[in-house]
Amino acid sequence: MHVLFSRSAVAVATLALAGSALAFSAPAAQAAPVFTDAETHLDPYSGGYAYDLAGDDCDYTVTGGDEPDVPVVENGPAASFTTTASTTFTSSTQAGDTATGTASASGTGKVTSAAGSVSTIDLSVTSSAQLTNALGTSANCNRQAYAGGELEFQFTVAQPGFLQLTTKNTGNVYGQVYLERLVTSGDDDSYVSFYGNGVKFNATTKVFLPAGTYAGSFEGEAYRASTSSSSVSGTTTVHGEFHVAGSQTAAVSGKGKKYVTLPSARSCATHVAALEVTDKKKRAAKVKQVKVFVNDAKAKKVRTPDKGDVINVAIADDVTADVRAEVTLFPAKKGKKAKSYTVSASYEACS
Repeated sequence: MHVLFSRSAVAVATLALAGSALAFSAPAAQAAPVFTDAETHLDPYSGGYAYDLAGDDCDYTVTGGDEPDVPVVENGPAASFTTTASTTFTSSTQAGDTATGTASASGTGKVTSAAGSVSTIDLSVTSSAQLTNALGTSANCNRQAYAGGELEFQFTVAQPGFLQLTTKNTGNVYGQVYLERLVTSGDDDSYVSFYGNGVKFNATTKVFLPAGTYAGSFEGEAYRASTSSSSVSGTTTVHGEFHVAGSQTAAVSGKGKKYVTLPSARSCATHVAALEVTDKKKRAAKVKQVKVFVNDAKAKKVRTPDKGDVINVAIADDVTADVRAEVTLFPAKKGKKAKSYTVSASYEACS
């Protein structure tokens, strides 16, 4: 599947990871940790650079920007970083053509896991970069100042599911997401990538992940390359959230749960959500009917169910599902209005 997001001055390209159906054998048991510690860390960076537009005459000296990587501990507190660099620019052929560059970034990164799989991945980076040319504009030198941070990671997925990736860029900065599937043999070029620079943007995609091992990175950076004085600044945030296929994504709510129980997960094997009428005989006897809706469309109606009855509601594998049951009771007395209660929950897609 190929998806192309097109935004003014920003092209965001997404290639979804392979996998469109849940035809998997049971995954092997996964050993902790889910995240490979040696591969999961924050990488701060900052510095400057110059290149010649006419002749070999543009020099630069960078101070700072050599901060070490910061480990990010699985299910631990958010890790943080700061990085700062200053750069002095000179020109050997144009008198007085000097400049200074400053750049800094700070941010946090955090990763969590649950039940042998990735759970959440988060990065936030605030960054700025500035160039000040003594002559206002250089005829010979393009100078650059940059600072940012990257959260690099490698993780395990024990059961197939979906990873939703959300990126937000505010200000004149760069943001990027990259994720690839790691394989031990054969060819597999499955990956997802989206990015943008210089404008505000929001990008969201949901990626199907078969059981396996994955590696990737989230990044935020301020980058200024110019022959004149200028500056940029802003913030990049990236959030990844994984849900096992068919799992419950919004908790059960509503007074109707006294009468009908919604499942903790829909069945991807049988393609149904199995609702169950209360096993309390007196309470079940009060139920006149149950209507079940999937994504606001009526899927089934059952009259006078017995205690413990299972109501199987078919759901297409490739859709997320908001399931709602409306329970109507018999009137307490003849002529009285019947009471009605609802219970609802949401479920991830299966494929």
